[in-house]
Amino acid sequence: MKDCTEPVIERLAEDGRRAKPHFVVGVGGGRAIDTAKAVAWKLKVPAISVGTQCATNADTSAEVVVHTEDHKYLKTLILPRNPVLVIEDTEVIAKAPAKYMVWGMGDALSTKFEGEAYAKSLAKRKDGQSATFAALALGQACFDSLMAHGAKAVKDVKNGIHSAEVDEIIEAVKLTSGMAFENTGCALAHALHNGLSRTGQITGEHGELVAYSTIVQMVFEKRPREEIRQVVSWCESVGLPTKLKAFGEPSKSALRIAAEYAAEKDMDSRNMPERMRPADVMDAIDQVERGI
Repeated sequence: MKDCTEPVIERLAEDGRRAKPHFVVGVGGGRAIDTAKAVAWKLKVPAISVGTQCATNADTSAEVVVHTEDHKYLKTLILPRNPVLVIEDTEVIAKAPAKYMVWGMGDALSTKFEGEAYAKSLAKRKDGQSATFAALALGQACFDSLMAHGAKAVKDVKNGIHSAEVDEIIEAVKLTSGMAFENTGCALAHALHNGLSRTGQITGEHGELVAYSTIVQMVFEKRPREEIRQVVSWCESVGLPTKLKAFGEPSKSALRIAAEYAAEKDMDSRNMPERMRPADVMDAIDQVERGI
């Protein structure tokens, strides 16, 4: 299985109907675990997640990212329940290649910024809902852990050292980030990731694209330059891309399509407090490309 796709989900669900399981266990990275969660949903049984690397925060979530067979983003399924059990053996995860931890940190990086946008969006609607202080605090805690421990954790994993910093980052990606975004929401960073991945001109992993798109969201929000520079500098220190050239330098027309999708079509766009215009997203991308 190369991706979490509709044909793979249907095939495994059909196998499951014959086996009549009491639960479905997903073992591996985000694609395997997302597929298992979707199959469990189809079979109306609980899902269990067992992570073997640290590339995403999919393990705890009730969302499933579905791709086409050529790895273009297709849609996100919102499931009625989270996995009933999540097992993360840090001894196993610490032995995975360091690139997985880098990608996972890129995914987790967005949590604070998207959560804060989501909270502002709810407050502006004045519809009685509000984001909890606990969820926002978790997003901040995740960010603080990444900034404080990320660079050393990656260095330690590369050197075969299972340090306290490695455990801190595994917790930030797998637990803190997952709990934070599940109780707030995604926003422009994931919407732009989805738009870019649909173009067919992007190469790169989920966490790499999310990290880059987080910087774009920060620029779009007109956050202080010092704050943006801190994030850009941290990304460079751990090996996360900060320019589009890392993804194959998509054409201007592809970027416009991605910006239009992110601003107007992706479901995460509703979690931004202001209505987004594709031109404004393009302007934020251009600013990131020129350098902060």
